[in-house]
Amino acid sequence: MRHPRLCRKHHLLKTYWPGWTDQQLPDGTIIWTAPTGHTYTTRPGSMLLFPTLCTPTTPAPPPPDPASPPASEHRGTMMPKRRRTRAHNRAARIHAERRLNNAFVEHRNKPPPF
Repeated sequence: MRHPRLCRKHHLLKTYWPGWTDQQLPDGTIIWTAPTGHTYTTRPGSMLLFPTLCTPTTPAPPPPDPASPPASEHRGTMMPKRRRTRAHNRAARIHAERRLNNAFVEHRNKPPPF
């Protein structure tokens, strides 16, 4: 079984495309099920380095009732629309950081007092 890369594209696909479901096990393992019925299993990276962290501490809650669809399926396939592009968001973050640094830059660039 192949382990899919969990990236933004896969997250958006699972979240906004009907038919994708996921089931999280108590040890942190997630079983993804595609609309076609194929399943993909991902295990937490900490399982190799810190196996005791993946030991369940409480029993898992019961699975949801299959008769009632989850709220995520009521959204349909509509993806949220961005108000600004990523480039605009980045430019705004840079501008805000430069505004915070202006006082320090002006103080540093003053000529010597002689």
